[in-house]
Amino acid sequence: MKLNYFIGLGLIPFIVSCGGDVSSNRKKGNNPAPERSTQTVEGTLGQEYIRSSIHREKGSSVLSYAQEISKTLANDLPILYRVIPSMEKDDEGSLKNVTTTSDIGRPTTTCGFGDKFAGIDARITDCFLKNKDKALWEGHRYGAAGEGTWKLVSLSTAGDEIWFDGRTGMVWSELHAKTNWCKASGNTENATNSEIIDCNELNDTVSGEEVCVDAVTEGIGTQIKWRLPTRNDFLQADLNGLRSVLKKEGIDGLWTATMKAKVTGRTDAWVYHSTNGTLSSANLSSERQVRCIGVPVK
Repeated sequence: MKLNYFIGLGLIPFIVSCGGDVSSNRKKGNNPAPERSTQTVEGTLGQEYIRSSIHREKGSSVLSYAQEISKTLANDLPILYRVIPSMEKDDEGSLKNVTTTSDIGRPTTTCGFGDKFAGIDARITDCFLKNKDKALWEGHRYGAAGEGTWKLVSLSTAGDEIWFDGRTGMVWSELHAKTNWCKASGNTENATNSEIIDCNELNDTVSGEEVCVDAVTEGIGTQIKWRLPTRNDFLQADLNGLRSVLKKEGIDGLWTATMKAKVTGRTDAWVYHSTNGTLSSANLSSERQVRCIGVPVK
């Protein structure tokens, strides 16, 4: 079903569909408005739709691993895809083979914010109408590997951004202030011996300062159910293009919900660094910034 909106003298089609993401089929310079549905996400039809991360020229279509395999065996892999990496181009994006949202220009017009929106899809549409291409990051168009499509859900009056990851169907919050792991995750477990961190104490359950769990986001209300991202949530989002879309945190990194296994006692958790996509670990009582991952309710 197409809903047509007139903007100025141009007619822009908005597509609301139950089909998969079709961004990889669009050609640069002739991009229709993004799909609005958050119910169907990329990669739902089986292994053949897992995107290959082979290095490629920006603007070329994204191959699945099955396509890479068949084209390689048939000696039909186009020159736009590099079996041998280019030293000039094939980094994680700093040499401009990747175009980030900051390169495009971050969105500036408040959108998708307030109580008048029935759900996430309506917020995404509002943000695209008001911010145009700044509200949309397409991996096939701006990335250099297997990145997906990201859509702006909300930009608050304070400049806080919420983005939808089209490959997982999840949304990602703005950066939150530094706090310890227990408050970031909502964990309130008591220590069972002296070597284990006491989250009941660190969380300070009386004040109820959990950052993600049960959070009610200003301008969004309860339309998103938040939690602290796991180590693998960050790694998957990194493959999808997270570091090209979301604002980067400071040097201390972001808490994940995943404990580090090989540590005496249960004292450390993994920390994700969006500045370079690496992981480290930190004591649960130390303070790190937080970014939440959420499920759209509507």
